[in-house]
Amino acid sequence: MKSKLIIVEKNQVALLYNKHTIINFITEHRIYNVHDIYLGKISRILPSIEAAFITLNESSKNGFIHLENIKLLKKDKTHMSTREVKPRSNDTVIVQIIKEPTGNKGPSLNGDINLMGKYCALQPLKSKAILKIRTERNKSYLRAIESILKPHGMRLSLKSSFKYGDAQFLMKEIKILKTYWKKILRKSKKLNSPYLLSRKKNFIIKVLEYIYQEDFDHVAIDSAEGASKLKTIFNTLYTGYKKSIKIEFYKTNLFLINYYSLDLVIAHILKPRVNLAHGGYIVIEKTEALTTIDVNSGSFTNLNNARETILWTNYCAAIEILKQIKLRNLGGIIVIDFIDSNNQEDQMKILVYLTKLMKNDRVFCNVVQVSELGLVEIIRTRQGQNVYDAFSRRCNSCDGLGYCLKTLVKKNEKKSSLLVNLTPSFSCNFIQSLKFLCNLI
Repeated sequence: MKSKLIIVEKNQVALLYNKHTIINFITEHRIYNVHDIYLGKISRILPSIEAAFITLNESSKNGFIHLENIKLLKKDKTHMSTREVKPRSNDTVIVQIIKEPTGNKGPSLNGDINLMGKYCALQPLKSKAILKIRTERNKSYLRAIESILKPHGMRLSLKSSFKYGDAQFLMKEIKILKTYWKKILRKSKKLNSPYLLSRKKNFIIKVLEYIYQEDFDHVAIDSAEGASKLKTIFNTLYTGYKKSIKIEFYKTNLFLINYYSLDLVIAHILKPRVNLAHGGYIVIEKTEALTTIDVNSGSFTNLNNARETILWTNYCAAIEILKQIKLRNLGGIIVIDFIDSNNQEDQMKILVYLTKLMKNDRVFCNVVQVSELGLVEIIRTRQGQNVYDAFSRRCNSCDGLGYCLKTLVKKNEKKSSLLVNLTPSFSCNFIQSLKFLCNLI
């Protein structure tokens, strides 16, 4: 059975599932996305940490940028050029988002605009070229191409995937990127900050790029306009595709959400406990600094001895952990507490198996080390929003604590408690009696 793709474009949510099992879950910030280019205004400068906050949207969080990355732009009637002066509040800047908002933090920004193409990246505000090629043969060839095709006053970075590709296609791509940058500059001269100058790609195209290797034959979307976009894309890209792809659309996003119970699906993904086969389970806890994952054997006692039970549970947990990391789009530092094993050979088997599973992840993921306490430390590149930032908020009852405090006095005891008012003379006599009893003891 092939998978089914559901796209809620208005809410920037998409999921791919097969036989009631969610394979991929894709979400995106509704306002800020990586590679978006904004005309911003400096709202506040912090000299103590050499950083500044940039206003990108009046109704959303400000962006964060280091002062050394700010490129101030001087507007005049004929041109717009960079100027190296000390930035001040209310200055206009062109910035690009390099990291989406996480938790209470706004987006991270950079003043060095990076226009991405298929085989190259153009940085119009930098002039020095940079090449990251391993072999000397490729390096000399690409340096020759770069020196010939590099636009004056700009940096051109060729991707290693280009190698011995079509130089004519590369020339066209560079020309398109230069024209695109000129268009952005023209916009910035006419408009007032804050303003969104460029958004890289449509959400539907991003979703199809993300799951291009998956096999699906059914797509559900929340609008007729989105369905027509999908039809155009499929007719263009899937011309040689033998089997047809069914596209269905709904009047509004609410109809689609209610029909597929997407609220319940998201609530299920956010649950900290995930059950494993045969009785084991893992617990995933997300904090601001890192994500912790604890593995427990639970009621799994079907094997002959403790060593086999621990090894089998850790194997099952490794598969589920990698699945949940991709599903929840977890990034940053991830710490895994596998079930303790005294056998070093079994520990190495788990690490090798975990590393093998990570190769299937399209986002960079790597085992850093195993600590002295036996904790496995993983680093995964942050890409887009995780499900916690996208679909959860701080609890009003516990204020983000995660649990409610117990009172020292129960409700029934409060009602039955009596307030006794002691006269000064009686209280003094009572204290003296207590002292006398203590001396006797």
